[in-house]
Amino acid sequence: MELFSHAKGGYKSVLDPRTKLLMLIAINVAVMGTGFQGTDYFVRVVCAVIPFVLFLLIRKVRTALIYAGVCAVMLFVEGVLIPSTSGILNLVIVITSGAFSRILIGFAFAYYAMCSTTVSEFATAMKRVHIPDQITIPLSVMFRFFPTLSEESRSIRNAMRMRGIRLGGKKGGLLAQMEYRIVPLMMSTLRIGDELSAASLTKGLEAGKPRTHICQIHMTALDWLLILIGLGLLGYMFFLR
Repeated sequence: MELFSHAKGGYKSVLDPRTKLLMLIAINVAVMGTGFQGTDYFVRVVCAVIPFVLFLLIRKVRTALIYAGVCAVMLFVEGVLIPSTSGILNLVIVITSGAFSRILIGFAFAYYAMCSTTVSEFATAMKRVHIPDQITIPLSVMFRFFPTLSEESRSIRNAMRMRGIRLGGKKGGLLAQMEYRIVPLMMSTLRIGDELSAASLTKGLEAGKPRTHICQIHMTALDWLLILIGLGLLGYMFFLR
């Protein structure tokens, strides 16, 4: 089974976008609804391990290690400290670690999906499951918007650093530092939106005619394994818990 295929900027998983969408829903439902003991805790560990493995598959080793370290601390707190404390201390730990871990695991999988899925793959997958264009097109634009905005933000930060403009520097106070970064980012946001709209019109998204797709997507053994895990998570949350 081929786990990697070369793509612009690195390697991407051949995991089908439909599998990613199912797992994104299943993981978020599971981590938001489970507790910190017994089978619930085991489900949380399973959900936490999945993004780590997938990060390794697309060779984002640094991201995988950072995520694993933070997630391990959160799971240790949930599995050891929460059951052994009580009162106000227990409440504080539950609120802080519980809320953070619920957001972290879901966000990690969403980040993986954004990194490893091209717009063409996503649009093709949505066409396969007969999702209307009114849903597919906004989501496709989102797949392009946020990565592009992140690149613009990184470029602005590098430009400010080259000019010696940084927090704690001599060029203006905190408000000036925010202005130097936020104003260019807002202008870039408007430009990115216009460019994506123009690209959509150029590709005929409003033509109202069936479109062809040159990218190939297909289910692999890894897809079916994750689909079974995702359905198992949803089944546990809705019928067995």
